[in-house]
Amino acid sequence: RLERLQRIVSKLQMESGLCEEQLNQADTLLQSDVRLLNAGKPPQKAAEIERDLDKADAMIRLLFNDVQTLKDGRHPQGEQMYRRVYRLHERLVAIRTEYNLRLKSGVPAAAVTVPLGQRPRQELDEATLRYLQDLLAWVEENQRRVGAAEWGMDLPTVESHLGSHRGLHHSIEEFRTKIERARADERQGRHVGRRVWTRPNPAPHPQNSSKSRLHHLESLHSFVSAATKELMWLNEKEEEEVNFDWSDHNPNMTAKKENYS
Repeated sequence: RLERLQRIVSKLQMESGLCEEQLNQADTLLQSDVRLLNAGKPPQKAAEIERDLDKADAMIRLLFNDVQTLKDGRHPQGEQMYRRVYRLHERLVAIRTEYNLRLKSGVPAAAVTVPLGQRPRQELDEATLRYLQDLLAWVEENQRRVGAAEWGMDLPTVESHLGSHRGLHHSIEEFRTKIERARADERQGRHVGRRVWTRPNPAPHPQNSSKSRLHHLESLHSFVSAATKELMWLNEKEEEEVNFDWSDHNPNMTAKKENYS
């Protein structure tokens, strides 16, 4: 068991390094495009940035699954590996937020850093509206993903879905901070924010759906794990019976009969 957990630690160390490289690449491309945008030129690498961020997102979800295995096994490096993956996730969120605010919305970097009171009102409203639209699109997309997600037919696929959803659920939990930021914008008097957010908070719905799916996946995983162990035991016994010498010349036949009785 310890050897298996140690292999997971080595895998986590290697794959978290690859994930960090993926994020570095996305950040480098993002900063390059931000410089183009500030110079009044169109960005060139948006599709590549999105692709790199999506790859990093998928990797982090699987890493969270491995981390959970370490924590379940009470491995001494479990908490350390969790912090390492959590930092990768925080960086992913930061880069994706900057990408949405600066590149997708087309707001120059200066507009993001200038204090609220010094920005033109129209620019604030347009930037806020685009940001809120991004948030709503994120909610709708992830609600769709939770609703359409599969469950798995065997232990490896259930484990894969569980790891993937743990990462997604973590992202949904983190999303609340963005909702709070949008509400803070509303309180500061942005009339566009008021108009968009008069509807109920959209975050709880995917959060509740995600929490429910996570609970059911964990329950399914426990059941399939137990069932798989029983099937492995049956396979071992079957192999033992098939390979047994059933002839009368087998000196172990008496013991076999006693075992059967």
